[in-house]
Amino acid sequence: MRAEIDEQPERWLDFARTQREAVHSAAALIRNVDPALLVFAARGSSDHAAQYGQYLAHNLLNIPAMLATPSTFTAFDTELRFPRSVMLAVSQSGESPDLLATVRSSQRAGVAVIAFTNNADSSLARLGDVHVALAAGPELSVAATKTYTAELLALYSVLSHAAGIEWSDTHQSIQTAAAAGAELLAASGPLISSWSAELADAARVLVVGRGYSMSSAKEAALKLMETNGIAASGWSAADAKHGPLGQVVPGTPVIFLTASPGGRESVETFANDVVALSGRPIVLDSSFPGLSYAGLDPALVPLLEIIPLQILALQLAVSRGLDPDRPTGLKKVTRTH
Repeated sequence: MRAEIDEQPERWLDFARTQREAVHSAAALIRNVDPALLVFAARGSSDHAAQYGQYLAHNLLNIPAMLATPSTFTAFDTELRFPRSVMLAVSQSGESPDLLATVRSSQRAGVAVIAFTNNADSSLARLGDVHVALAAGPELSVAATKTYTAELLALYSVLSHAAGIEWSDTHQSIQTAAAAGAELLAASGPLISSWSAELADAARVLVVGRGYSMSSAKEAALKLMETNGIAASGWSAADAKHGPLGQVVPGTPVIFLTASPGGRESVETFANDVVALSGRPIVLDSSFPGLSYAGLDPALVPLLEIIPLQILALQLAVSRGLDPDRPTGLKKVTRTH
């Protein structure tokens, strides 16, 4: 897991080096269809990436976007009618049966599909009208790290290009993010060690972000849950006021993602609520090395925000005598039906 976390900036550069034509083809498909709706289909960590993509679709393309519900197609055997649509199907393995069923049903309804996978030989890659490879290389740890950030980057690249942003500008954004990621990895150790000490006795943790950062708040909670067995949950700051705040008792750790300008104010307001309840705030903000990197597109902040929290999950598991590469009861490829 540690090795896969550390190689992320280089894998982002690999994506830029190898996937220009695939990004161009995927963006051209979106422009040619001129969809009234984008549909994101995914599970697990990929579903968190899809939620990030949903925000990008709204903000870059001004197109309504929805998350698919695979159980509609498998548990209920329902065939949907779609308006003029494009589906973006996101999966590390490309082999989850319910995701494949969702794609096939949508294709029968005339929906064009862009597949994003880390396995060019996967069933999903073969189904897609266009395939965009994540270019993350083999991921051996059960907990997804580099494939998650690769998904964020791939969605950012395709939707930016579909919105008319030149590849040269996107390429520069990727290079800037990779440099920021390398800086973050080099400088993050002492602060993350202090966070790990704060969470040493934690049985539950909340992680809160908003806007683009909501996806990485949810992903960070999943990493803590997978590797440590902690009752962790990730929330939008707006939703967190509708119940999750009730989980906060004196000493409850709450991690706040405030480096992204979009939604920062509401996250900071929620932090005040947590402090009032004597919770333990842990703030990941723009003062963290790499997150205030000059010239970084704010839409790429979640790509960087997740890295310290991946390391935190890893360090905490090791300190508790757990194996973060092989969490009890979990498998690398999850085949949901």
